[in-house]
Amino acid sequence: MGSRKERALPKKTARQIGSAIAEFSMIHEGDRVAVGLSGGKDSAFLLFSLCTVRDKSPVKFTIEAITLDPTDGRRDTSPLERFTESLGVAHRIIRYPVFEILEKSQTPSPCSLCANLRRGILASASAEGGFASLALGHHRDDVIETVFLNLMYEGRFRSFHPNALMSRTGVRVIRPLVFVPEADIREEAEKRGFPIVNFCCGHESSSMRAYVKVTLRRLSRKAPNLASSVLHALKSVKSEDAWEAGSRSTLTCD
Repeated sequence: MGSRKERALPKKTARQIGSAIAEFSMIHEGDRVAVGLSGGKDSAFLLFSLCTVRDKSPVKFTIEAITLDPTDGRRDTSPLERFTESLGVAHRIIRYPVFEILEKSQTPSPCSLCANLRRGILASASAEGGFASLALGHHRDDVIETVFLNLMYEGRFRSFHPNALMSRTGVRVIRPLVFVPEADIREEAEKRGFPIVNFCCGHESSSMRAYVKVTLRRLSRKAPNLASSVLHALKSVKSEDAWEAGSRSTLTCD
């Protein structure tokens, strides 16, 4: 997909990705990294970005793309195949009836079940292929939205970790885009004409995540530093801030 110069990322975005990879020790010498190419802008940008990082990094690692088709072959995946070919990346497509399983399950929380199914299938495929890591395209907005969803429904201040071991498969799930705003990804994806293959189901626009996304957008107008504040809190939660039974806090008065 063009020369290395044409693959260059905006400096700010390159720093954000580099910081995430370094801070959370995501990629090591000789790693084989599977990249989940879902058909959306985020995963296409992730694959493109990791190719750029690989070409410039002194750390040598290899990349392959894995696409899970949850429609079990009812969508045309050829745009993704042309995209990976243009990047010189091997590409495996797994066709699995995820949406059919969701319809039969009649679960009240299909989005959560869908995410777990997809991640599990991709992790298993990565383990079978001998990959050390599975890279997913979750960005900064996803991090913040997950924090608020967990507060609302689980009473916990937490989000997914940028580098998490899946104990069943032994594969590490890494998320190099956790510091990158969704708006910046969208701008780059549109500018570069990344392919989009719609694997979305009918629940996406009416999900609680969609509601939280809109709500956070409104909150950010009043609190422009909301995203950076939440990221800071995730990395610096102190034990004395927690209400643990039997614990006491010290009030300092000037």
